[in-house]
Amino acid sequence: MAKTPIFTFTFSILILLFFASNFVSSAILGGRTKIKDVKKDTEIQQLGKYSVDEYNQLQHAKKSGAGYLKFKKVVAAESQVVSGIKYYLKIEASTKSGDRKLFDAEKEKNRTRVLELGRKKKQ
Repeated sequence: MAKTPIFTFTFSILILLFFASNFVSSAILGGRTKIKDVKKDTEIQQLGKYSVDEYNQLQHAKKSGAGYLKFKKVVAAESQVVSGIKYYLKIEASTKSGDRKLFDAEKEKNRTRVLELGRKKKQ
């Protein structure tokens, strides 16, 4: 009779540890996590717009950059837990001529970095 409560307790602990390890593994320090529904996530869309604005300011200051970009939307995003949260964004933007392009951006607490302009998005 005493074996049943011990077995139930042990089994419950194992199940709890299994689910807890799955939850923690997605937020482990340094691991990237895909952000779902980025098109509906207003915070992520605002980060994308901010990244494009920062890129435009940098290009204006250089006076020899790739030119002005107009933010369209963030199409994919990941977050990474470091000393804060770092975001990796795939942003769709258009040039003055109306060409739509994809580019990658990294956004940290006080720093935005545009990694590279991508190719034109196929329609």
